[in-house]
Formats: sequence, structure tokens, C-alpha cells
Amino acid sequence: MIGAECNKEFLAFEECNLCPTREIALFANVKPEDLLQMHSPIQYEVIEKGSKLYEFNEKADYIYTLHDGALKLVQYLPTGEQRIVRLLRRGDLAGIEAVTAGEYQHDAIAMTKVSVCKIPADIVLNLSQKIPELHANLLNKWQHALTTSDTWLTRLSTGPSRYRVIRLLIWLSENCPDEEFFMPGREDIGNMLSLTTETVSRTIAGLRRDGEIELLGSDRARADVDTLKKIVKEPA
Repeated sequence: MIGAECNKEFLAFEECNLCPTREIALFANVKPEDLLQMHSPIQYEVIEKGSKLYEFNEKADYIYTLHDGALKLVQYLPTGEQRIVRLLRRGDLAGIEAVTAGEYQHDAIAMTKVSVCKIPADIVLNLSQKIPELHANLLNKWQHALTTSDTWLTRLSTGPSRYRVIRLLIWLSENCPDEEFFMPGREDIGNMLSLTTETVSRTIAGLRRDGEIELLGSDRARADVDTLKKIVKEPA
């Protein structure tokens, strides 16, 4: 993978073809010869923690594949209150609405240092009509986004506050390939679950005290997922 020093540089074909994220990203299963049609417009960018990748109502010209880090997709209530509607991580697409809408539907904000590939939406649309693998991958990414949104609405936004926090921890752990997983800050968790920061802090403190989660630094954790599932009565 290209280093951070290559921020905003165009990707060479060989680098795109050998990228370790490619197998789970938009171009998975796309033939190398087909990649030759798209490599020149793709740019690699590094976004610092707290920076915006794009903003709500901004013209949606690009789709972004995440290489590393975590992004939050944010919408705002009429009161100005923030709601995090989805988290994106390695292999996910940000700005997927660019293929059907003229404007982005969220603020996309880096929760950690994030590296992305910036892909012109018109290139994706054009090539998806010619390359069946790319079309199928695009549909799969749409389905993944819808499934995650449904999870946010049904499992993470209803029920007792303790259950909401536990279900989020389960989701974070199960969607991470490593034993350790990314742990958002208390305020961000509250904005995901419609809970106060104080409620989130008390719940996490209780889970730590009972040995059900272990905090590893400022933004990493490890959880006893089987025990957490028993608490909320989910299948092990």
C-alpha cells in the first residue's frame, strides 16, 4: 500500500492491483485488464482525525474506498443535535450515494486517521455497465449499507440503554477481523445510540467492572462476546 507521504497522488495500475484492501473493496474480482481502464482517475488520500471527507449537501462527484481507519456518517436534527447513522471501516464505501444522487446525504468525519481511494462516480457508473464483476460488487456494497442501516435502526436505537451499548459492542467486535476492535469515544457512542454521554460512561464502567470488556488504550477494546450475547439474549 502507498504510504501517507503519497497523499493525493494518482495510483499506478500495479499499486491498485496489488492493494491488500482490493479483495474486500469495490474492485474485488475485477480482472486486472479491466483495472487498466480505471487506474488513472483514482487518487489516494489521507484524512486526519476530526477532518471531513465530504459534507452533507456537497456535490457528490466521488466514491471513496476505505483502506484504514474509521469514518462516521453524521446527520443533524433540526435542533442541531448530531446523530451518527453509520460507521465505515476498511473495505467499506463512503459516498456510495454518488452513483444515484447529486449530493451527499451525510457529513463523513474521520474518527481516526483515515486513508482512502477517491474514485470519480461517473467512472464507476460507466464501468459498472461494462464489467459484470464491478456491477455485482456495487450492488453488494449497497446491500451491506442497507443492512447496517437496518441494524442501527432496530438493534441499536431501541430498548434499554444498557442493551443498546452491549449490542453496539457486539457489532463492533463481530465486524472486526482481529480480537481487538475500534472503540469510539463515549460522546460518539451516545450519538449513535441516542443516549447521553453520562449514561454511556456508566454502562461501560459497569461492563469493565464485571469483566465483560477490557479497554486497551484510548480507542481499542476487547470483549467477552459470548457473555454479552447472553445478557441481551442473542444467539451465541
